[in-house]
Amino acid sequence: MHFNWTKIQLEGFTMVKFTVKQKLQALNLLKEGYSSRSVAQMIGTGSHQLIDTWAAQYQHFGVKGLEIRHTSQNYHGQFKLQVLNWRKEHDETYQNTAIHFKIATPSLICTWQKRFDEGGLDALFTKRGRPPMNKLPKKPVKYTSSELSELERLRLENRQLHIENDYLKKVEALARRKDAQRKKNGPSSKS
Repeated sequence: MHFNWTKIQLEGFTMVKFTVKQKLQALNLLKEGYSSRSVAQMIGTGSHQLIDTWAAQYQHFGVKGLEIRHTSQNYHGQFKLQVLNWRKEHDETYQNTAIHFKIATPSLICTWQKRFDEGGLDALFTKRGRPPMNKLPKKPVKYTSSELSELERLRLENRQLHIENDYLKKVEALARRKDAQRKKNGPSSKS
């Protein structure tokens, strides 16, 4: 079986862009009994996880789940926190979490988790990347903490405390659920 994949060269990297038809062909190979690793090798992608992601997206959303998304989505910090909390509460994989929240790339959630683990809540609320040229301020203004007015400082602190409080409430609720589940499953065999 021969596949005609569209390869794109980008500064020394070869990237394969797959159409919906090509993704369906790859999924048909899975149905025929090939493993996701074999299919990944056949189509020239180094990742069997990509094939698994396509299969999960197709299973949950049909052909629409395989459609190429042309716009990148900017997720706000509160949504990222909600996704991470849901994943932790339900002890789910990145892939299942992505499907639940209709996020195209499961690795994005992994990136959020790493940022959160390394930088805390602030890392989820920090905008990454360069702003578009038409939105760049003419003169960037940087304030030191001593220059912020008392009201601005208190608003920022209040926002941070609300976020931390919401997170702690969710962690506490999770702990209560796990404790209740342990009690429901019966007493432990401590003697």
